[in-house]
Amino acid sequence: MYRRLLLVALALSLAALPACGGGGKSSSPPCPPKADSRAAVNGAVTVCAFDPASFDVKTITTPAGALSVTLINKGSQPHTFKVDGTDFELKTPGHNDVKTGSVTLTSGSHKFFCTIPGHEAAGMKGKVVVS
Repeated sequence: MYRRLLLVALALSLAALPACGGGGKSSSPPCPPKADSRAAVNGAVTVCAFDPASFDVKTITTPAGALSVTLINKGSQPHTFKVDGTDFELKTPGHNDVKTGSVTLTSGSHKFFCTIPGHEAAGMKGKVVVS
């Protein structure tokens, strides 16, 4: 009898676990505050994409070399982060998708933009200033 009660209690506990909010892809890392300019820290930068078509930063500054970019999609539609003149492109298909990749950049100014049709024209673009 005791074993049966224990099994029933265990089964009920396990059934309640999904209601606790664990698992699933319901959240993503937080976005930094929106800014006109953001400096890469230790060779890394986070960029958030929003609907209808905007990034949370217009200018990224970094030293020459490898730059790790994390793109967080806070919108409900697909967004990308492409560095012009390179093969580097991150694609996030939907809400709370997170992608990270690395690109090596030389000194100068490099345009970044969203490759989804109409997004760059709507203002989803900026520049990486490399020193």
